[in-house]
Amino acid sequence: MKKIQIIIRLPLILMAVLIKITVFGQHSTASKSEAVAYLFAYFSDNSPDGEQVRYAISKDGLNYQPLNEGKPVIASDSIALKKGIRDPHITRSEDGKTFYMVLTDMRSSEGWQSNDGIILMKSTDLIHWEHQAIDFPTRFPDLEGFAQDNLHAVWAPQTIWDNDKQQYMIYYSIGRHDWEYAVGDKKQPYFKIYYSYANSDFTDISTPELLFDFGTAAIDGDIVFDKQKKEYVLFFKDEGLSTVNNGLQTKSGVMRATSKNVTGPYHTEYRHLNPDQHKPVEGSSVFKLIDSDDYILMYDCYTEGYYQFCKSSDLSHFTFVQNTPLLGKFTPRHGSVMSITSSELQKLTDKFGIHSGF
Repeated sequence: MKKIQIIIRLPLILMAVLIKITVFGQHSTASKSEAVAYLFAYFSDNSPDGEQVRYAISKDGLNYQPLNEGKPVIASDSIALKKGIRDPHITRSEDGKTFYMVLTDMRSSEGWQSNDGIILMKSTDLIHWEHQAIDFPTRFPDLEGFAQDNLHAVWAPQTIWDNDKQQYMIYYSIGRHDWEYAVGDKKQPYFKIYYSYANSDFTDISTPELLFDFGTAAIDGDIVFDKQKKEYVLFFKDEGLSTVNNGLQTKSGVMRATSKNVTGPYHTEYRHLNPDQHKPVEGSSVFKLIDSDDYILMYDCYTEGYYQFCKSSDLSHFTFVQNTPLLGKFTPRHGSVMSITSSELQKLTDKFGIHSGF
């Protein structure tokens, strides 16, 4: 009897030891590639030179130094049909081996209702990028309402992994002339948020489908998965001329809606998240701080010339932290932040250079 007990328990003890060694081994390997800094991809202003991709890096997620002396790191005329880009969104692939960036294909000097497409990009080193520009009227010639004379905006694309479909979902704001509505004696462009799925090569997208209709204009969607509540949070801007929507006075602020599924339906919370609601904001982006349970919500205070950073532990209530300085070579407009490893940081600084004090 005792011999049998020893024979049974010994493998269990050995199994426990092996499991412990395996887990620690995985943790040790992962620690070598842990994130140590943040990469901010952005454009800088409404000029042709400003509407190009720029990079900045940070150790704390709040204070950034531009790479390449604040000059572009990707030439817009090499990737965009309009020879200009806005709103770059950068993300790491699920397997960690590839990076994706999606951008608005636009030159604002041609007018705010002159944009018909987006750009898809992928890279393995954050320096060399493959690209594909997609003009929606050309790509979807039979899609009702998306003809060039009716579609006037395809703005601020972003990418998120859909675990159920095992595909990357790209979502973006759509503006159409036939959706415009009256606010007083003026006409407000009506923006809704749509989505598509990228193909496996990240060179094409599926037919656009409606993701979110706020009831009045909404742009600049940013979806984050809340692991604690197991729900998706869609951050967005209530866009345009101020009006009343479901009892809320819209004011070009940051709002949120939630859903159990990445494709919705999303349920709106009729309140503004940005602490200072006296200034219009846009281009909100949320990212998790390294080795922390806190999140940063950042957005472009586009009439004031600075970015504002707020912090939250629940993705619901945010407190003001700081604004970017109104000087120097770091003048970000709508962009996004991604954490990077020490080796990635080294590659970027080797290629583009950085201030010695970083």
